[in-house]
Amino acid sequence: MKHIGVVFLLISGVAFSSINVASSNNATDYEVKKIDFHYAPADGGGLDYYNLDVYYSRNYFEHPSYEFDSHLATASLALASSTFTPYTVVYDEEWYLNQSKYAKEFFEKIDYDTFEVNEDYTKSAQTNSIGLCAAKKEYGDYTVVGVAPRSGGYYSEWAGNVHLGDGSKSDYMHEGWYIAANKLVDFVSEYVNKNNITGRIKLWMAGFSRGGATTNIAAALIDNKLDKGENLFSNNAYTSRDDVYAYTFEAPQGANINSKTVKKPKDSLYDNIFNIVNPLDIVPKLAMKQYGFTRFGRDKYITNKFYDPENYQENRRTSNTFLKMYHQNPETELKPDRFEMAGFDITNFGVDIVSVLVSAIATDAELPTILTPYRDKTKKNYDANIAAEIFLDEFVDNLGNRNKYVSKYQSKLERMMLLVQSEKSTVPSIMPTLLKIISISAFLDASSITSKFTKSAIKSIWGDEFAAELYDLITALDGPLADTYWEKPNELLSIAAYASYIVQNHYPESVFAHVASQDSYYIDEYNQGKADNEKLSLVPFMDNADYGRMHFFGYNDIGLRLESKKGTRVININGSVFGKSEIDSCNSGYAAGYYSYITEEKMDIFMPVNRKYNISMKSYSKKPYHRCEYWAYYEFISLTNRGVLRVEKDHKKEQAYFNSSRHKRDVTIKL
Repeated sequence: MKHIGVVFLLISGVAFSSINVASSNNATDYEVKKIDFHYAPADGGGLDYYNLDVYYSRNYFEHPSYEFDSHLATASLALASSTFTPYTVVYDEEWYLNQSKYAKEFFEKIDYDTFEVNEDYTKSAQTNSIGLCAAKKEYGDYTVVGVAPRSGGYYSEWAGNVHLGDGSKSDYMHEGWYIAANKLVDFVSEYVNKNNITGRIKLWMAGFSRGGATTNIAAALIDNKLDKGENLFSNNAYTSRDDVYAYTFEAPQGANINSKTVKKPKDSLYDNIFNIVNPLDIVPKLAMKQYGFTRFGRDKYITNKFYDPENYQENRRTSNTFLKMYHQNPETELKPDRFEMAGFDITNFGVDIVSVLVSAIATDAELPTILTPYRDKTKKNYDANIAAEIFLDEFVDNLGNRNKYVSKYQSKLERMMLLVQSEKSTVPSIMPTLLKIISISAFLDASSITSKFTKSAIKSIWGDEFAAELYDLITALDGPLADTYWEKPNELLSIAAYASYIVQNHYPESVFAHVASQDSYYIDEYNQGKADNEKLSLVPFMDNADYGRMHFFGYNDIGLRLESKKGTRVININGSVFGKSEIDSCNSGYAAGYYSYITEEKMDIFMPVNRKYNISMKSYSKKPYHRCEYWAYYEFISLTNRGVLRVEKDHKKEQAYFNSSRHKRDVTIKL
């Protein structure tokens, strides 16, 4: 987070200490308290801490937990962020014992008491350790117990993130996060029993990133225990599923559809678990859905241009306004929206892009700038989400199944993470440069991967010890990466080129800007005293971020019109008798890609699900008795309780002979 150079100051408008708001479920309106809280930059960033404002109220717990609460969501992100371990250059006993100091401070400011941490929060992190903290607040006939795992600055715990396991010890769930989640469940029970808390208990759980995955699984394990009639506590205390409030942010996928001891991940049992996800963030796409991984509960998506073009511009105006206020820097903005497809198209095929990438690494230049002349203009409206989904689909197929991952790659990844993420590590942040090197490696064949270039590039940046581990990993990944590159070169190249922008989606300050943008407390305060044209508007989260994908292949030349249910033109592709077809237009909310560099034409079209489409295809030929064949189907890939669902609708395969004439077929598709 070295890009942050100033103290965060959220919402500099009219200050106030309390607000009265109406509760939809209760006659009583409780005070809403505005506090500031400290948030530690895990890598230093030049400051000891950052400062943000947050609102807190008893109102958040006066409704059933399965009702989404935008205000509780923002407060939960604050709780999760407060658990970050402060960066230091001196790792003495005092530092280890005070890793949770900002979490303690946060709880104190919202009047919680009896703050406690587990042993893992007071010593050096290990592969499967997990720092945990809790505090409580009594409200009349119930007690709220707030609990959160350490969600940032957890050093060697990074190794647990890549520890998928084969599922035998974790009921198919992600083994690293499953271990951490069970520790969290035990910690909650021990905290209540130790402090002799009795009566009705409401659990408030929050986690970010790895902490989010841990919270997600832990909340699901608790839901299952309660569903089976088990009590979490040994003393005279009790809770119910309606009293378990769980919020996660940018959480990777640790649940698994193959689990046997718990209800399936999308069962209504988990409607009290809310996961805030940015579709443009790669982290929530891991561990891979191809292995059956998903999240328990309900995903709430940050809006973006593809899924919600009607509200996208207003959302970004609001989010960028808040982000600039955090930074106190008018130049700060959400860079991931700048994403473009880079690399080859038919006009620059054969360009020595390897030398371009080598030059970029040598000069430490920004790849988006270096690759400006090499835009793939045959991909329209692609964003980081679509590029990442395409890349992961291909890469996981080449990587092999879960057992192969565990046997061939897991230990290598764990060793590298332990080396890089230890608090004693002197290795700098690796992700952007690592992606550059891996991208170059994908261009090369197996013998070239082990070339002097690869070894020397790694050693010159990170030294001999780290180079040995990273070189071993890249060598192991050579085959899957090379195979993926030759199938989807521009997706891999574009992700590498925009790595530093894409990673911004996972920064807590970016997430906070988005979450605050759907919280009326922040919007209303900002708008006080503003002219109408200066006011911000609230844009809620989306409940669905699935897309359908239509493939066209096996034809000669094609012209195509895709229309929405109301007849509005969405995509228009002009067929060509000689050369390639051209994507003439592609409206917002849709994406189209051309996948032929020499002769064979292939096209993909991406569109939101649950809409009706009319597709009109025309094939052309001026050659007498020329056969033209096309094959198209609509594909929707999703994870359900039954497994990976690959839906094909109106699968059409047609061929015809032409004699200087046209063939047309209308296809109506509805998912």
